[in-house]
This record gives sequence, structure tokens and C-alpha cells, in this order.
Amino acid sequence: MDSMHNIETGYDTGYTKQFWIGIAVSIATNIIQSFAMAFQRKSHILNDSLSIEDRKSSFKRPLWVTSFTVFLIANITGSIFSIGYLPIVILAPIGAIGLAFNAVAAKLVLNDPFSRKTVIGTFFIVVGALFVGLFGVIREPDHDINDLIRLYRKPAFIAYFSIIEFLIVAGILVTHYFEYVYCLMLSTDYSAGKIGHYSIELDTLKMYIGIGYGIIAGNISSQSILFAKTGLELVLLSIFTDKNQLNYALTWIILSIMVITAILQLYYLNKGLRLCDTVILVPLSSCTFNVSCLFNGLIYYDQWDRMQWWRLLFVMMGVVITVSGVVIVSWHSQSDYTLREEEIPIISDSQEVETRYSSTTSNTIRPIPSEKTGLLKKHINSYH
Repeated sequence: MDSMHNIETGYDTGYTKQFWIGIAVSIATNIIQSFAMAFQRKSHILNDSLSIEDRKSSFKRPLWVTSFTVFLIANITGSIFSIGYLPIVILAPIGAIGLAFNAVAAKLVLNDPFSRKTVIGTFFIVVGALFVGLFGVIREPDHDINDLIRLYRKPAFIAYFSIIEFLIVAGILVTHYFEYVYCLMLSTDYSAGKIGHYSIELDTLKMYIGIGYGIIAGNISSQSILFAKTGLELVLLSIFTDKNQLNYALTWIILSIMVITAILQLYYLNKGLRLCDTVILVPLSSCTFNVSCLFNGLIYYDQWDRMQWWRLLFVMMGVVITVSGVVIVSWHSQSDYTLREEEIPIISDSQEVETRYSSTTSNTIRPIPSEKTGLLKKHINSYH
């Protein structure tokens, strides 16, 4: 009954045994998830170090399968104990602690440099996550199926949800396209590519694609949480009261969408982990998730009258601080991460594309020979 009380009210009345169990399990699962993601990233790095012919898909690599399974179990376990035993206000500090563990795991597992820059950036990330989590939480009472139908039918929610879905789908298509461009550039043995009038290094493009997938994962995850919250309310009402909500088709639709979005979130998070360092990807994905959850609640539950302007201001400050921390952590030398404006490529009759750089070096992109198209397909498939 204590856990049910916590779910209904959103807070606990004291530091009970259940509270400390929830704290211990949540912190432990956050540590496990941080290291599991680092090992997933390590598996991707080791696989990418092989020749294209020798690379394997994720599910054929024992290290990735093991770390992903551990991550999934820890994620589910931590979510159950967090929802059941902890007040909402405690979840933000625990999430911030998880981001700090993420930096430690990157150092121990991936041997990422842990310099003063990393410490300062991680501090900014943790502080920013605290701001977003603490000031972005609004308690919401339970709803039955009739309340949810009314909320789903609101014109404001329909318009908001349509716009968000359009942006997510557009983001997915654009990011997949740039991933294809990246694979194409690798197959031509080309160290730098041209996008529009700009030249970009392969490693930089790879990082941006990974960040794109991480932001997509954060947005999809926030939608999964929205459907999980509404679905959980209906299930709990069916179990603990005489109001059976499982007889309605909408209940099962909500639960089905919850599962689908959860799978998509894991899929795109994994794609992001393959392309981008965890110290960059995880904070940005987490920040996107928290902000998206906030606006989902504001629109869906019509919480604007309960969100004071100063709280929204602190949330936006938290976003800026988090992004600043990520920038500090990911900052490289000017030559590595500078987009250089270039001339439009010149295409000759022989289909040779010559790209002139502002520096003294020059590179040439040539059409992919037919014998390499098979390797290109294999390389692209290795990213799925």
C-alpha cells in the first residue's frame, strides 16, 4: 500500500524503509546503466576498428548483447523502484548523479581523458540536470479512461502532438540521410566531405549524426513516458479499484504505443552510442527527454496554470547550463571542429568531383567503383 500511495500522491510522508530501498536501488541501477552504455559504446568502437568485411551486427557481438541486456534490466528495475518508492522531487538529483557516473564510466571503460575540462563540464551538466529536473516537475492526479479521452481530444494537444511527430519524423529522415552520406564518404576513402557550401571532417559529421540520434531518442522516450504514465494509471485503477479500465480498446492502444516507443527509443539510443561519445550523447539526450516531458505535460495535462514563470525560467537556464557543459566536455581544437566555407564543387565530364580547400591540401571524390558497392551496402547495414 505504501508504494501505491506514493504513485498516487507523488511524494512520501517520511524516510521510511521503502524510501531508502528506492534510493539504494535507483542509485545502483543508474551506475549499472552508465557502465552498460559505456560497454555498448566500446563494443561499437571495437567493431568499427575492423575492416568492413569483418564487421558484425550488434546482435552478433557478445559484449554488446551482454551490456545491452544489463542496461535493459537495470533500466526497468530502476524505473519500477523509482515510481513505486520515491517522491518525484528525488528523481532529479538521482538523474544528475547518473550523469556524473556516466563521465566516470567513460574514463574507466573507454579511457576517455578525465581532465580539468571534463570535471568542469560534468559539473555544469549535473547542475543543469538538477535545474531541469527540480523545477520541471508538476504533480498530476490520477485519471480514468474518460479523463484521458478528453485530454487526447483537446485541439491544443492534437495540434502540438502533430507538430512534434512531424519534427521527429523529419529529424529521423534527415539524420538517416546524413548517416548514409557518412557511410558513402567512408567507402570512397575520403577524409572530409562537402555538405552544401561547407566542408566537414568525417569525425565531426559522425559526432553530429550521433547527437541527432540521441536527441531523437530523448524525444521518443518522453512520449513513451507519457503513454507509460497514462497506461500505468489505467492498469493501477483496474487492479486496486473496482473501475476496470482494461475493457476499453484505448487502454490497449496506449499500452501498445508505450511498448513501440520504448523500443524505438532504445534503437536510436544505440545508434547514437555507435557514433558519438557517451559524455556528449547521454547528457544531451537526457536534457532533451526532460524538457520534452515538461512540455508534454504542460500541453497534455493543461498544466500552464500550475507552472509559474520563474520555474520555466529555471528550466531554460538548466538547459543552457547542460548544453554548456556538453560543449566544454566535447571541445576540441579549432582545426578539428571548424566548418570551413568552400567553393561549389566542380564536376567534370568524367564525373570527377574536385573540392578545393582553403588550406594547402586538396582531396578528390570519385564515383564508387561497382566492385565497392557491395562493401558500401555491408557498411551501411553494419550500422543497424
